[in-house]
Amino acid sequence: MKAELNTRPPVCSVYGLRQDGVPIVAVTGEVDIATAPLLRAELMTQLAQSPVALVVDLREVTFFDSSGIGALLTAHRQASDLRVVADKTPVLRTLHFSGMDTVFRVHPTLTEALAGLAR
Repeated sequence: MKAELNTRPPVCSVYGLRQDGVPIVAVTGEVDIATAPLLRAELMTQLAQSPVALVVDLREVTFFDSSGIGALLTAHRQASDLRVVADKTPVLRTLHFSGMDTVFRVHPTLTEALAGLAR
């Protein structure tokens, strides 16, 4: 008997927006090996515009693994100021156990992440 492949579409959405002139990459759902390329692509799209800062909003993320960390690290190397918004255990735990909560500026709210950036 053949095993069926999991063909469900990625349970993730990633989109760019601006608030007060600051680019924000908002993410919902699960960030894993299948969906991290979506995050990485949008981060690179936003960084191609040479923003002063980039905010990544992960408040609506329900699962976040090392693939997501890799996407954030790629952006962190290119961004002059990368700020992460996270307030839920799945993301905070991954950031903490990987030590990335000391590398990225992590804020519990979008308001705090945007503080001092509005143009």
